[in-house]
Amino acid sequence: MDYLADASPAPASPDPHPRPIVEPDTALAAVDEVVDDCFFSVGQAIGERKTLDFEAVVWWREHFRTKFLRTLHRHGNTWGEDRHRVTAVAHLLAERAVRHAGERPSIDRACAMKAAGDVEAYCALRARGRRRRAPAQADCGSALHAGYWCLP
Repeated sequence: MDYLADASPAPASPDPHPRPIVEPDTALAAVDEVVDDCFFSVGQAIGERKTLDFEAVVWWREHFRTKFLRTLHRHGNTWGEDRHRVTAVAHLLAERAVRHAGERPSIDRACAMKAAGDVEAYCALRARGRRRRAPAQADCGSALHAGYWCLP
């Protein structure tokens, strides 16, 4: 059994630059799930009608990830309540991108940016109309139209 004693690894030397242990931010953990779910909806809506340029995906992902992360920090994770509305807006994003691409076979970054602008304008209009109709006691934790996910 002496051969087992020789098989044990040597003790590790201490790390010369120890890093503090940081608890993961729950919003950071949730935002990628939200963005991935929205992109799945965008892909479903586009289907086989168009391809999506890589630059468009990167721009959309960074653009909406920033907005969604801000929303998660402001309102908490309301994704469970808002998912069906936000993914419906993701379908609208896809439809607008297809329309902006016109006869071209793919959706480029410029089309993606225009579609995002269209959706954000739609969300802003819906949010303003909702605020006018909302009772005075409504707070930011109440069930809002999903547009607040993409508002500044």
